[in-house]
Amino acid sequence: MPDALSSGSVTEAVTQALAPAVSPQLVANIDTVAASYNLPDFIFGGGGLMAILFFHGLCIALIYPWYTRRSDDLLHRRAYWRVEMLFLFSMFLLMMTHLGEIALWAFIVHQLGLVDTLHQAFTFCGSTYTTVGYNGDLMPDGWEMMTMIIALSGMFSFAWTTGIMMLMLKPFHAAQYARKSGQDPGKAPFSANQPKD
Repeated sequence: MPDALSSGSVTEAVTQALAPAVSPQLVANIDTVAASYNLPDFIFGGGGLMAILFFHGLCIALIYPWYTRRSDDLLHRRAYWRVEMLFLFSMFLLMMTHLGEIALWAFIVHQLGLVDTLHQAFTFCGSTYTTVGYNGDLMPDGWEMMTMIIALSGMFSFAWTTGIMMLMLKPFHAAQYARKSGQDPGKAPFSANQPKD
């Protein structure tokens, strides 16, 4: 197994970074604080969480508006089956977003030297991100919070994706209704554009 990033190496890096401005005696206590509070675990876990949420938000910001514009255009042109295919393709893109996030976590965990192989990193991060947990906790001592942070990122990302999927279902169901009934998709019983009595 590659060496996991230890609190000692964090202390050395901080000491070198602060050397010109802070005395070595002041920095000497950082080692104790890093070991007591698992600072590398929180720092790298928190940084990974922010990277995952940024990546997820970026993907949602690209996929959802694109789907909305295309589905509205296709509904207007009465290409109902294409709206359904567009919905399925968008679901594929959302799934690939989650796989990309698992890959990003696996890269972080492997680069930190917390697991032996990239394959172990992928299976561990995939199991933890989806909160299945079948792979057990592979994190070494001092890195136990990383497991919880990966699971938290997965739960939050799946909830975000579910909310977006619910919004994307409206044009999909409207297209299905129009294709099967031959009526205007705006009159679908579940459409946001349903006429009021």
